[in-house]
Amino acid sequence: MLATTRRAALLSAFATTGLAAFGNEALAQGNGAQETGAVGAAIDRYAQEVMAAFPDQPGLGITVVENGKVTLAKGYGVKKLGTQDRCDENTVFGIASNTKAMTAALIAMLVEEGKVTWDAPVTKYLPSFQMSDPVVTKLMTVRDLLVHRSGLTLGAGDLMIWPAPTHTRAEIVAGLKYLPIGGQFRGGYAYDNVLYVAAGALIEAVTGQTWEAVIKARIFDPLGMTSTVSSPALVDRARRAEPHARLGPPVRGLGPQSVLPFDASFDAAGPAGGVNSTPKDIAKWMQVQLALGMLPDARRLWSEPTAREMWKPQTITTSTEGPTDENPVRPSIQAYALGWFVQDHRGERLLWHTGGLAGFISYTGLLPGRRSGIMVMTNAEETPVLRSLRYGGPDRLQGRADFDWIASSKRVQAEADANTIKDAARSTTPSSGAKPSLPLAAYAGVYRDPWYGTVTITVVGKGKTASLYVSFDKTPALRGKLDPFDGETFKTTFDDRTQEDAFFTFDLKDGKVISTLVKAVSPLADFSFDYQDLRLIKES
Repeated sequence: MLATTRRAALLSAFATTGLAAFGNEALAQGNGAQETGAVGAAIDRYAQEVMAAFPDQPGLGITVVENGKVTLAKGYGVKKLGTQDRCDENTVFGIASNTKAMTAALIAMLVEEGKVTWDAPVTKYLPSFQMSDPVVTKLMTVRDLLVHRSGLTLGAGDLMIWPAPTHTRAEIVAGLKYLPIGGQFRGGYAYDNVLYVAAGALIEAVTGQTWEAVIKARIFDPLGMTSTVSSPALVDRARRAEPHARLGPPVRGLGPQSVLPFDASFDAAGPAGGVNSTPKDIAKWMQVQLALGMLPDARRLWSEPTAREMWKPQTITTSTEGPTDENPVRPSIQAYALGWFVQDHRGERLLWHTGGLAGFISYTGLLPGRRSGIMVMTNAEETPVLRSLRYGGPDRLQGRADFDWIASSKRVQAEADANTIKDAARSTTPSSGAKPSLPLAAYAGVYRDPWYGTVTITVVGKGKTASLYVSFDKTPALRGKLDPFDGETFKTTFDDRTQEDAFFTFDLKDGKVISTLVKAVSPLADFSFDYQDLRLIKES
């Protein structure tokens, strides 16, 4: 779901630029002076340069496919800071939203089999499916689930899938009917995750099997992706990369690199971002994409027309005036297809996606005209590292290295960090320093949001030691102190300091608390901490 900062890391797409010269794939064929394997060697050298330039990066996994052949599948650095446990081609990384292209492919196969129709209403397959607007419910098609044009706001409902909540897949889908439509249906782009969860539920309804069983049987097994799993909970502990992030101060995203707890509780939202894979395994997924659905033995997972349908632009995401001296790959238009972003990269069509979970960010970039691509997996929320590789990698797929993406990324990150510090200072300084107008006990109670569930505030301690304690009841990671900040605004200090703190601003009527609005404290808070979408009404 983006800029190159912490606010875009989790479950995200880093959607910033985009799609012009789709007809120029033939240009690639004229640039094939490199012998096969030369690109893999060039990217291998470049990856080592990136690691040297950013020594705080724990590890990387990189895969390169050149003209349909795997020429690089390798690990760099370590799985966990402070150890000598090296990453290799079999190290498992979370690929997060790169999962979305796989979920789209599962639906595409069901379309080929006549079990699903792209433009049929979702309610044909999920009769209980509801959006908050009955007209949108009626009009929402299978295609609409996958292309981020529903009218939901950016990351709407993500607190049902992040961080480590206890909502089930059915509860997430049921919660859709309470999420406000903040935009126009099919009138614009806003990245979401919850509708990919609904897409997974649709696959289950049509096949009678779990999404996990279907993706294993229809993608992992045929491709021989024996080390790839549909959930972090299934990852072999001995082979996994551990997640890392900068936890502050002054805000998360700055400060020293820290090892995060490994979050294994992503099952419910698996169709949106649950897959974990290795550099060696992911090469097979890249190859079948670049081969338009064909396996090495000439069998097909899907047809060529279906492959092209999945790559066809559906929703314009952004537009620019094109390349600049500071960003020579900035395209004029970018679009979202079925599980892929589509744009041009120096005159060639580029298919790509990024993904992020706590401590993991990744990138897939494919140049179909060359039958070539790169996959980057990382075990830290280091956006300058990913930025260097997501632009420098495709450049090298084209046989060029005429722009210093490492220096550019350092410069961009330094500017972002400086702005972050300024924004953090403004956001954490009380405007008046006023005290709450009511005793602490008046703010305690059970508050309910119709899509998320309940948030409970209690008083702990007595007398001068009394304080408030808040619990997001479906999210054990979001529990901690709630301290007065500025008048009717309170600020959390969550027990789990890897989480994003929030401001609670209470609404009073006739001397009683009736509701509260919530927003993230940090200007770097990922949009998946969508506190601002909560409408918490006090029940007791």
